[in-house]
Amino acid sequence: MKIRGALAVVALGAGLVACSNPTGKSWAITYEITGQRDGTLSQVGYSDSPNRYDDEVKQQTVDGPVGVPWKRDVVVTAGQAAQVSASPTGDLTLTCRILLDGVRELAKATAAGPGEPVRCAKTTDG
Repeated sequence: MKIRGALAVVALGAGLVACSNPTGKSWAITYEITGQRDGTLSQVGYSDSPNRYDDEVKQQTVDGPVGVPWKRDVVVTAGQAAQVSASPTGDLTLTCRILLDGVRELAKATAAGPGEPVRCAKTTDG
């Protein structure tokens, strides 16, 4: 009986060690891509944390055509980079924003010109 209990404690302890963000501290992030008019995107890339208890951020890709405006709500683990990028299919001039809790603007950028890609990034506070 004691041996089984000890094995259970060891197994439980090993599971806790594998957790790289035990507090689960994360940010609720909203990514937005807009243009001066409606149009389409050939691709959108963004980062998110599928598991808030790991310090892992994965890059996601959405292949077009994707309608403008585009918006996505995600979770990003604290201390990791929130980023979004997009490429238009035509001569749109794109703007991207990263929002905290859908309200507070953390980053904003406008493409260099019509038909050019746009990218926003912000490292979240740990």
